[in-house]
Amino acid sequence: MTAALGNHRRIEMIRLLQERGSLCVEEVAAECGVQVSTASEHARRLHETGLIKKRAEGRRVRLFPTRRAASLLSTIDLLWETEAD
Repeated sequence: MTAALGNHRRIEMIRLLQERGSLCVEEVAAECGVQVSTASEHARRLHETGLIKKRAEGRRVRLFPTRRAASLLSTIDLLWETEAD
C-alpha cells in the first residue's frame, strides 16, 4: 500500500475520482497534467492495492474509487487537520 501512495499524483488521482465519481484514464491524465501512459501506470498501482476499480468501455478504461480510497482520503485529511492543531 505504501508504494501505491509514494507519489503525490496517485493521491491526486484518488481525490479527483472521489470528487467526480469516475473518469477514463485519458481524462485523469488531462486533469493531472501527465501523459496517458503515466496515468495508466499510476492507475495500475492503485488498482493493485484496491484503491480504484477499472472497467473497460470499448478502447477506454474507466476508473472508479473504492470505499477503501474514501477511507484513505478521510485519514489523510484527518492527519493534516491534526498536524495543524
